[in-house]
Amino acid sequence: MNQAVAFRPPETFNPVSATTPASVLMDESMAWSMPGQAPIQVRFRLHGNPHGPVVIALGGISANRQVQCWWRALYGCGLALDPGRCSVLGIDWLDHCGNPGQGITTTVQAHALAGVLDYLDIDRASALVGASYGAMVGLAFAAHHGHRLERLIAISGADRARPSIMAIRHVQREILRLGHDSGQTSRAVALARALAMTTYRPASLFDERFGGTSADQSLASTRAYLDHVGKCFSDNFDADRYLSLSESLDSHQVDVDRITCPVDLVSVDSDHLVTPAEMAALAARLGQRCRLHPLESVYGHDAFLKEPEVFNALLGRLLTGEVYS
Repeated sequence: MNQAVAFRPPETFNPVSATTPASVLMDESMAWSMPGQAPIQVRFRLHGNPHGPVVIALGGISANRQVQCWWRALYGCGLALDPGRCSVLGIDWLDHCGNPGQGITTTVQAHALAGVLDYLDIDRASALVGASYGAMVGLAFAAHHGHRLERLIAISGADRARPSIMAIRHVQREILRLGHDSGQTSRAVALARALAMTTYRPASLFDERFGGTSADQSLASTRAYLDHVGKCFSDNFDADRYLSLSESLDSHQVDVDRITCPVDLVSVDSDHLVTPAEMAALAARLGQRCRLHPLESVYGHDAFLKEPEVFNALLGRLLTGEVYS
């Protein structure tokens, strides 16, 4: 893999030791705006070897700039996202930016990411690794700023949303609006997230995990699980942000003919949210500039979070050695 242009070391640049690669940490925000719009703050975190390649890591709607937290199983010494080998860049997703009802699209997220690269004087990143919503933003970035990217690795994210999935997210947003109208926004966020979990994990996994000796036992264990994941999410996510990012998912559409950089697509056989057939169709439209990597997992859309050994091996190969012939 070719190295990207290294960013200028800021004042926080310090060698760790004589035997450890020098490292840099920037965790801050920058003012950015689309033409004709008021500036907004974009928060980012850059950590790693300033002399190594720059790797952008983007996750689902609940991910943020703290890659070491939401993708901790892939971040660290000897792992796919090794800050001793490369510089890892993450951003916080924009939402309504203090103006509920203002649409934020995957293309806007991509433009904001390009603004961060400008701020850091990074001409070109070696790779963008995006999973789920991050893969969708990655595709938008490749379509609009592909000259600044040596390779896109898109995991479980297609170029547009299917109507059947839009229908489920519409129900989620209606739950959020009912919660707002009734003064139960936290409960609404928890319920909307619980519904989302039934699309992230395949039905077979629910059946295996929560199948009990009686209907009452199965219902109780299923309810306890969904209540738990919903409550954890609602403690850290507000309804307006959820609405904005959900709408962004449904409005997502990328003209793949504009993508000219090499692309690696990763699909999961049990993913019913972004199906292997969708990813194969996208790969066919991208043609020779794309490779498709089908994986097997029982975890469906959440495989990138639940299968660290598989993804460390695959991403490690793609980020450190494999090139297009």
